[in-house]
Amino acid sequence: MTADHTRDANRLGLILLLSGIALLGIEFLHRTTGLPFWVPQGWYTSRVLRMGLGIGLIIASWRVQRPQQLDSRWSPAKPGVRFSEVILYSREGCHLCDDARDMLFKYADHFPTIHVVNIDEHPDLVEQFDTCVPVVECDGKLRFRGRVDEVLLRRLIEGTPPQ
Repeated sequence: MTADHTRDANRLGLILLLSGIALLGIEFLHRTTGLPFWVPQGWYTSRVLRMGLGIGLIIASWRVQRPQQLDSRWSPAKPGVRFSEVILYSREGCHLCDDARDMLFKYADHFPTIHVVNIDEHPDLVEQFDTCVPVVECDGKLRFRGRVDEVLLRRLIEGTPPQ
C-alpha cells in the first residue's frame, strides 16, 4: 500500500467517521431538546434509518482505516543479507520482546545471526534500556525501541544494500 493510498484512506475514513458522529449527534439533539426549524420534514419520518446510517458510517470509517494485511511473500528488490550484526535487547516475560523476536526471525533471511540479549543479566543494559525493551540494534545503530513495526523493518531491509 502506497503512502498516497494510505493518506486517501485516512481522509475518507475521517470524513465517514465525522459524518456518522454528526448524524448520531443530531439524532441525540432531536431526542433530548428538539431540533430547530431548519431540519427538513423528511427528518421526522425515518429515525431508524438515520441511526442505522450513522452507525453504518462509523463502521465504514473503521473498515477503511484499519491496517491492511501485509503480503507475506514480500522480498526486497536485491536479495541478500544486510548488516553485519543484529542484536535484540529483551527481557524474560515481555510480550513485546517475544513479538519483536518473532518479527526479526520472520525476516531472518535478510539478517546475519540475530543475537538475543537478556538485559536483566547485564546491569549496565538494565540502566540503559530498562523500560524501552525490546530494542533492536543493527551494526551499532539503534533502529527500534518498544515495538518492531513490520513496514519500517521492510523499509530498513530494502534501503540497506546487501553485504
